[in-house]
Amino acid sequence: MMFLDRFRKSRLVIRFPSDSDKPEFIWIRWVIVGVLSFILVLFFPRVESFQLSDLKEGSISPRRIVAPFDFEILKTRMQYQSDRALAIKNIFPVFYPDPSAKARSLKKLQEFMHTVFQYRSLVMHHKMDPSAVVDSLKKRYPQIPFRSEQWEILLDPSLSSQNLVHFEKVLQTEMIKILDIGLLNMPKAEIESADRHILIANGKTMKPISAEKFYDFSEAKAKVYSLLKQSFSENKKLVAFGVELISGILEPTLVTDVNAYKERIREIEAKVPLSSGFVYENEKIVDQHERITPEIYQKLVSLSQKMAEKRLQEKGIQRVLPYAGRFFLVWALLLLIAMYTFFEKPELLKDPKSIFLFSIVVLLASGGTFLLRHYNGSEYLVPVAMGSMLLASLFDAKMGFAGTVFLSVLCSAIWGNAFYLTVISLIVGSVSILVIKRVRTRTRLVEAVILMIGAYILTITVVGFFMHFPMIEILKAWRFGAFNGLVTPILVYGLLALFESVFDVITDFSLLELSNLNHPLLKRLSVEAPGTYHHSIVVGNLAEAGARAVGANPLLARVGSYYHDIGKIEKAEYFIENQVRGKNPHRKLSPRMSALILSNHVKKSLELAEEFHLPSAIKDIMVQHHGRSLMTYFYQKALEQSEDEEVNEEDYRYPGPKPQTKEAALVMLADAVEAASRTLKTPTHSRLKGLVEELVDERFQSGELDEAPLTLRDLQRIKESFLSILAGIFHTRLEYPEKEFSESHEKQRTKSSGSPSASADPLRFAG
Repeated sequence: MMFLDRFRKSRLVIRFPSDSDKPEFIWIRWVIVGVLSFILVLFFPRVESFQLSDLKEGSISPRRIVAPFDFEILKTRMQYQSDRALAIKNIFPVFYPDPSAKARSLKKLQEFMHTVFQYRSLVMHHKMDPSAVVDSLKKRYPQIPFRSEQWEILLDPSLSSQNLVHFEKVLQTEMIKILDIGLLNMPKAEIESADRHILIANGKTMKPISAEKFYDFSEAKAKVYSLLKQSFSENKKLVAFGVELISGILEPTLVTDVNAYKERIREIEAKVPLSSGFVYENEKIVDQHERITPEIYQKLVSLSQKMAEKRLQEKGIQRVLPYAGRFFLVWALLLLIAMYTFFEKPELLKDPKSIFLFSIVVLLASGGTFLLRHYNGSEYLVPVAMGSMLLASLFDAKMGFAGTVFLSVLCSAIWGNAFYLTVISLIVGSVSILVIKRVRTRTRLVEAVILMIGAYILTITVVGFFMHFPMIEILKAWRFGAFNGLVTPILVYGLLALFESVFDVITDFSLLELSNLNHPLLKRLSVEAPGTYHHSIVVGNLAEAGARAVGANPLLARVGSYYHDIGKIEKAEYFIENQVRGKNPHRKLSPRMSALILSNHVKKSLELAEEFHLPSAIKDIMVQHHGRSLMTYFYQKALEQSEDEEVNEEDYRYPGPKPQTKEAALVMLADAVEAASRTLKTPTHSRLKGLVEELVDERFQSGELDEAPLTLRDLQRIKESFLSILAGIFHTRLEYPEKEFSESHEKQRTKSSGSPSASADPLRFAG
């Protein structure tokens, strides 16, 4: 998470044009779809025929299959590896002894230590700077890859000359032991002969012997490290220095031509046959209703590959047709999901970022399927559920389900004509959508993992019974399904954080983090503008209820409400909800100045949002929740004071734009309703209902909701949801006559005294 926080602060965010309806931006969407289609077609298998890809080892063949031509039975990967190992079993590398290697190695050590003692003397007598000594040693011994601080260990005054002499003696003794036994010039792990036997050349004779009797460089370093650790346990840096020194001065006593040995292995590998038998034309491969054994399955795989190879060798239209079919399948699937999106979420088709995000998710799922098939992974690891979860989180559950259908068909086509894989992907992908919507805490994440594992095991079992798979195959498939169910929710959780950072998108997970009332911005708001803080919380409750009623995102509506007025922090006292004891600074200002202060809180909100890296969806609500509404009170006051001067109405309107989403429109309506509801002295049910009706209708008639995707039926549902929340807040009571009388008396008394009442104060609606 620290990495992601740094990523957000670095502002390395991929941005797309905001107005994609302009002609110059339309091409972006087509380019994304075109590139996606091209890549998806490349994922389809090219060396296998789809005609036989529905047949699986252990299943029952639905038809009789006869060889249409002669072909070889290809070996499985395991069979080929076994034959390869058998073929190179008797290829022994030949090592030639180097009698002078021991003397050269000991001489190198002696010369090195002599040089070190000379330089130490110069440093001790201040005749040479330590840094200059280090540079000189580096140039003199380039084969020893020490860092500067490692060289300085030998020049450390705390390291006595006696210890250094002892250090040299220990190294010399251990080097003699290693070189007397024998040091190979190649790692033992690269020796592929039986029992790692090698041939030692002795004149014209060759003596086979196990390589385990000798050292390689890694074992020699480990041996030296063990001995130095015993002698210099208090000086770990000197121990590490000695190990690296050994690797630079030791010379192998047994030398072979490594490249020649590997070339011999490649020659033998090339001679290992890829096939294990032959099938003749018109020979029966499998009969109808016959179980497909491993031997039969390998024949079918070989036939499938041979048919695909013949296709590739064809010329003209016959060679193009398979690619045309793949393109048609991909475009048909894309067209279907585009049609669904057009009717359910048309705004997504106009947004290049949404199309790009969808493409990235599709490529992750389909690319994972391609890699699994290419490296012989299990089909039960196909990541359709991951794609479903990502789409449901980045967009919504409806798009998640549509994407599940799309990916189930696509990934099954990439894998082969596997009907059972389509069914498993479709069922588990649908379950994953329900699971991801429940994940809100770490406990829920554990529950999601358990549910996903259960979904995979149950679906694999049912489909296995349907396809007549052997029980042993079903049990083997459980482990892959369980692993997929374990990893998928955790992987999705991490990927979502990355998507949020890179693409500036918002998900329920980030909204939950922002809904924490201990967020620094909300803490500041509660301290510096407590009235606005309380107002925002109530607006959040209203907007959330309205969102549930009209099918919007309740979490986004609530969190957007929490932050919609954070710009009021700077001049909190100029907003009525924060004023104490009737002190209203607007009475000393001109109407124009008051209007500027009020409209400026939108700009300040955006500045704070940028500073705290709030998502774009929250910032959109900030700038849209007032729309282009008119500050009526100050506008009327300006008209009264203007006399003959003309008053520009635009100076008294909020900058906008009007709400573009359901969530922004809900915050606008909830903001107005909450502010107005506090002016009612006796908030009875009928008065609250009249207030809600009046304010919502006023916003609708003034055109503020023209650009929001709300219907008249939605507005009615919003009114009902607002009323239910307000009724709970104000605990509405029956309207007793004495209350009416008391309120009327109070109004009359206020009017006669000449002081404005709280309900008559138009500044109550100013923010």
